[in-house]
Amino acid sequence: MDHFHRIEYHRRLPGGGLRLEHAEEVVDHGWYIRKGDEWRCRYTVECAHDFMARAGTKAGLYAISVWRGEERVCTVAVDWRPTNG
Repeated sequence: MDHFHRIEYHRRLPGGGLRLEHAEEVVDHGWYIRKGDEWRCRYTVECAHDFMARAGTKAGLYAISVWRGEERVCTVAVDWRPTNG
């Protein structure tokens, strides 16, 4: 089974718009370990925190969307506040 996903990291701009800051492509079946929106959103937030820390993402409000082909798996808001150290 193919578990290819695209994760898009859109920064919320002061006027309310969104700008694509990062995107990554992953092969991961984590979104399907459990059923339900709550699990998919929680898993997405965990993946986003990991990626954003590694990527040195600037603080701000982000809309994180996960896609599997043409289907949107979920979108979550993350108020990213990186920590030093």
